[in-house]
This record gives sequence, C-alpha cells and structure tokens, in this order.
Amino acid sequence: MRGFLKVLGVVALIVAIPLALFVLGIRSGDRRFIRAISAFQRDVVNPRALETAGTPGSQFAVIEHVGRRTGTAYETPVGAVRDGDGWVISLPYGAEASWARNAVAAGDAYLRVDGERRHVTGIEVVPILRTPLASTDGFAIRLLGIRSALRMRDAAD
Repeated sequence: MRGFLKVLGVVALIVAIPLALFVLGIRSGDRRFIRAISAFQRDVVNPRALETAGTPGSQFAVIEHVGRRTGTAYETPVGAVRDGDGWVISLPYGAEASWARNAVAAGDAYLRVDGERRHVTGIEVVPILRTPLASTDGFAIRLLGIRSALRMRDAAD
C-alpha cells in the first residue's frame, strides 16, 4: 500500500506541476509563453479539433476568418456560446490572438456551429465579465485571468 501511495504522489506531481506552470503562464500574460502555447495549439491541438468542430453535437465551433495582411482563409476551432442574437467566444490568450484580430479587422466571419454555417458581423472585443461566460465559466475565467471575449451577431442575410 505504501508503494502505491508513493507512485500516486509522483503521478499527481507529474500532472500538477505542468498544469500549475500553464496557469501561471497564462495569468502572467507573458507574450513569449502565449506565443509558444499558441503555436502548440495551432500545430498540434487545432488540427485534431477541426476534425469534428462545428459538427452536430461537438463542443467546439469553427470560426472561418481571413488574414488581415495575407488574405488567406483560415479556420480556427473555438468555444462559441449563444448570446441573444449572436455569440461570444472566450479569449484565453487575449485579444491579440491572430484569429481574433483577423475577425475584428474584417468585421465579419463565418461561424460553423452544430452543423450550421452562420454569417456573423459586428465582431468586437468585450470584457468577458459582461458576457454569459462570466456565469457559466467563472471558475476558469478567474483561474486563468481571462479578461476578454469576442462578441458577434448573426447577420441578417
């Protein structure tokens, strides 16, 4: 039993230390850390998430946006939450995330949610505490120190 508890303790440390460093890195807002995490997410996590994001029953949506300098079309998996006649998306890496800057600069994008492709407009950065996310994701918002969200409205196409 004593050996099992030692192994369990080591496993807990192996999980807890990287998680604590991640939380501290996000909360600090250190641009180098954010760039490294963003690159890992873009290159490793996002391709897997895009396999099912935006499909019926998926917890993730996809925002289709265009590069503000290159004009290149991009797809980014996001967690979109309904907000009246539109949507809000948490910005854990801040409003400086490339996809968020692209969407804001363009003023419109397409959001694939639950199998539907929606044209969204009026994209703006807002304080996250003024969105429905403040009540549904309050713990994560406080833990990670998230300050901003994107708000967008369904277009009247």
